Amino acid sequence: MKLHSQYTEDYFLLKVEGSLSVETLNTFEHELLNAHNKGLHIIIDFSSLVFIDSSSLGVIVVFFTKQISVKKHLVLLNVGKDIMEMFEITGLSKRVHIFSSLDRALDYIHKN
Repeated sequence: MKLHSQYTEDYFLLKVEGSLSVETLNTFEHELLNAHNKGLHIIIDFSSLVFIDSSSLGVIVVFFTKQISVKKHLVLLNVGKDIMEMFEITGLSKRVHIFSSLDRALDYIHKN
């Protein structure tokens, strides 16, 4: 797994490449915690994600809930077909907002 992070004034963009699993979860969780503690919206780009396990889905749910508690958003970008199936099976696609572009995600964040 490779992570590419970008901080702006009001959001944190994290691009995840490769596999997101229990072996790589600590690094992913640490990045999300830093952004959460800074009071930023979190945008996770999954355009280069090829695999995600249930532990990683759990971390997304935890941070989605944490972000709501501080009136911030956690949204996803560019979720591929196979990964989207996981989100649909688990019901996460009904809770977490998923966008096809950064512009659409930012538009949602700034309007809500």
